[in-house]
Amino acid sequence: MKWMEEVNKEEGRYQNVLAFDDYMKLFEKNPEKELRPTCIYLRDMFDYYGTNPNGSFKLFSREHADAPPVHGQIKTQKRIHQYLQNFMEEGFNNKFILLVGPNGSSKSSLIKKIMLSAEDYSHTDEGSLFSFSWIFPIDQFVKGSLGLSGGTADKNVNSYAFLEDKDISAILSSELKDHPLLLLPLKTRQKLIEDAFKNDGTRLETIRKSYLYNGDLSQRNRLIFDALLKNYKGSYTEVFKHIRVERLYINRRYSIGATTIEPQLHVDANLQQITMDRRLASLPPSLQSLNLFSLTGEVVLANRGILEFSDLLKRPLDTFKYLLMTMESKTINLHGILTELDIFFIGSSNEIHFAAFKQHPDFNSFKGRFNFLRVPYLMSYKEEEKIYLEQIAKLKEEATFEPHSLTALCLWSVMTRMRAPVAKNFHDEKIGRIAEALSPLEKCLLYADKETPDAFDSESRQILKMGVEDVMNEYDNDSMYEGKFGISPREVKQIIYDLAYNSKNVTFVEVLDYLNTLIEKKAEYDFLNISHQGEYHNPKKFIELIEAWNLDILDTEVRESLGLVDDRSYEDYISKYILSINAVIKGEKVKNNVTGKFEAPDSYFIKEFESNVHMNEIPEKFRSNLIARLGAYALDNRGKPIVYAEVFEDLVHLLQESYRKEQKKIIDKIGRNLVLYLAERKDGGNHNVEKDVREMITNIINTLQNKYHYSENGAISSLQYLLKMRYDTQR
Repeated sequence: MKWMEEVNKEEGRYQNVLAFDDYMKLFEKNPEKELRPTCIYLRDMFDYYGTNPNGSFKLFSREHADAPPVHGQIKTQKRIHQYLQNFMEEGFNNKFILLVGPNGSSKSSLIKKIMLSAEDYSHTDEGSLFSFSWIFPIDQFVKGSLGLSGGTADKNVNSYAFLEDKDISAILSSELKDHPLLLLPLKTRQKLIEDAFKNDGTRLETIRKSYLYNGDLSQRNRLIFDALLKNYKGSYTEVFKHIRVERLYINRRYSIGATTIEPQLHVDANLQQITMDRRLASLPPSLQSLNLFSLTGEVVLANRGILEFSDLLKRPLDTFKYLLMTMESKTINLHGILTELDIFFIGSSNEIHFAAFKQHPDFNSFKGRFNFLRVPYLMSYKEEEKIYLEQIAKLKEEATFEPHSLTALCLWSVMTRMRAPVAKNFHDEKIGRIAEALSPLEKCLLYADKETPDAFDSESRQILKMGVEDVMNEYDNDSMYEGKFGISPREVKQIIYDLAYNSKNVTFVEVLDYLNTLIEKKAEYDFLNISHQGEYHNPKKFIELIEAWNLDILDTEVRESLGLVDDRSYEDYISKYILSINAVIKGEKVKNNVTGKFEAPDSYFIKEFESNVHMNEIPEKFRSNLIARLGAYALDNRGKPIVYAEVFEDLVHLLQESYRKEQKKIIDKIGRNLVLYLAERKDGGNHNVEKDVREMITNIINTLQNKYHYSENGAISSLQYLLKMRYDTQR
């Protein structure tokens, strides 16, 4: 029965019961923690879990069994935290937060993470919450039943909070989870709060605006309290004996302080009379004479916590019109009874229903009581990748996703959500012109980690790097903002399942092949029907850009595997050539950096350089043109240091192409022998593959596996595709 011992040791959830006096001692030790309405409690919860280096809140990336981490949405997370701060300054949750975005943009996931983290936080010492119940003992503890005789309670019993069930005749819980401090008379409570925060004027001002300073018990608790006080002839000590203060744990599963209202039609709160209930016949007669009601519904369950309206705008407006008064007065009217609430109201809606809502005549009434918070699809492919890593890990028995395959899919996904930059949308004309020149792929790389295109000059790259936020925010105030359309993460997850089902080894090639099929399904995906704007809104072009980008990466990996990476410094190489020909033209000597002596220019080096750039004109003319270009650049950029690789970008490209052609001979040789090599591996025979070629191919496959984490089949198929597309050896 070891499991029973473990169960009995489990954190003692049934030991969190206090007499009212004990709770007041707890309050005196830490009044700041106990005097927290929901807005402050949730703000503290955000701060308790902390932030990540990128500014996102850790509570959204915490692990929960039924709620995966929410990636990205940093701006949304910060806005929610800011709203909580605003509510704190107002003293209560005076706005409804409505998350608006396309289907599958993680609106519900954000709310779920807040609820589950609040649930975990309520189990910590820092996040402890308390409510209370009424305890009515049997006659053994009361000399003369309450309401039956004029006898008084046994003076030797300080509290009925710890009585066992056999000694209790009735228990009435506080359905609204009233705060224990509300049991104190108003003036006494206010004096207590004033004394507790006499040295903290800012916090005192915040508490003064909250229901904890000005509020009262719910109607049922007030009726019970007043009836007992009257029965005990004004003795608060005797009344407080009936109070059992209990630890309150937020629980989403059982709708305790964290409740979700689905879009089906029903009333969110109601009340029913309970004094006719036979189960409560054991209540003291003084209470049986009261007209007591029991409150029910999601709003009641969520008090002192979070209430989510899932797909709020799918409900008829009349079913949530009461929120207008509730947000303004923090009360709800139930059959004439005003009930005070302490709830963080949050909900979600898709863009289609929100657009219709804005056309409703009552929209302006709601606009003042709602904070509309946009939740778009992610615009960083790196954040997008994180969504699917767990899914891919679970599919590892079915398929292996090779390096760059998921990246290719996520790049394409983000591109479907982008709009073409337009220069006139920018306040800075320079930024506008540069942004307008970005391809969808370059824009993706810029959004993910501020990577600027190599093809841009250094000044443009610097301007672009400084203006990344301007580019990202270009369409923030536009109804067709980036991330409103495009493929959704839910659809991408289905693509991943399809890829895993179709291929044992999923490389970027399989991904692009699948996408080539998908882009023909215009009836299924609305974003495929958006008119092309250059390379934007052009899914076919996206595939071409991603293919070229992946081939560049794979090409580099293969060359590194062969030791064929061009590690020359083009800046040094070109500057040495320019200085040498300048000395030749002027009939001067150049300084040898090794010996320090001045020597005649190295004619062999000059001819080698000119051969590498495939000079096809008279050397003297070619050289004088370069010197003239350098002089013009120096005049146009006075005081600016000369970077030869930027002044002569054409020479850099020619040198790179020259080196590539040298390498092509080696890779062509590999391509011609790859089929024979694979045949040898398959049947173990000798297919006359040269020893040095066999070693090179083996080295490529091993390096792709060991250094770049390809599977063996993935390495071979990727190499075959590269040779076919870049080196024309298998076409």
